[in-house]
Amino acid sequence: MRPFFRQLLWLTLALPLLSHAIEEQHVRDKAHTVYGLYLTPFEAYNMKIQQADQVLLVDVRTRPELKYVGAGTVIDANIPSRFLRTDFAWSERSQTYRTTQNDHFVADMEKLLQVKNADKNTPIILMCTSGSRVPSLAKKLQAAGFTTVYSLYQGFEGIKHKDGVSKGWRTVDGWKNAGLPWSYKLNKQAMYFNFDSTQTGASD
Repeated sequence: MRPFFRQLLWLTLALPLLSHAIEEQHVRDKAHTVYGLYLTPFEAYNMKIQQADQVLLVDVRTRPELKYVGAGTVIDANIPSRFLRTDFAWSERSQTYRTTQNDHFVADMEKLLQVKNADKNTPIILMCTSGSRVPSLAKKLQAAGFTTVYSLYQGFEGIKHKDGVSKGWRTVDGWKNAGLPWSYKLNKQAMYFNFDSTQTGASD
């Protein structure tokens, strides 16, 4: 069966099943959130398709990640949890460029609610690369009064392969590996400049 038709079959079979949260015992400890609500990529996609504007799917990766790695076509917003630094600071531990925290993430999320005519009781699904950025963000949102925040477990790219020739590659699960809709062409209405609460147009 061709990949396209195989993906279509999976989506057809999955759509009637409204999402059910993953039990926390099946989630890696470092990905646990204060809400204890987790969805697989298929479950998150189903929830978004079936409930439309009644649930908000938010990608919290940096803007360069969306540009060069791609993004889900059904996301409501990209609100980065971190920004690339402009001084090109380097992390020896991670062997990559350092980032800085988005100190107004909660205010950006509140602006998203205004734009979407939603409120803090609206279910929100947060998606990062693999699920590891969501716990700290969920804690901030809970403190700010957001009542229902899901973590898209496995994230957009998935989990790193632990051995073999693919060791270190994100080939295990995740939105892209599941064959869910994504593109390098980004939806302008879902981009960060629409939700930047500071209106500074800060670049990363």
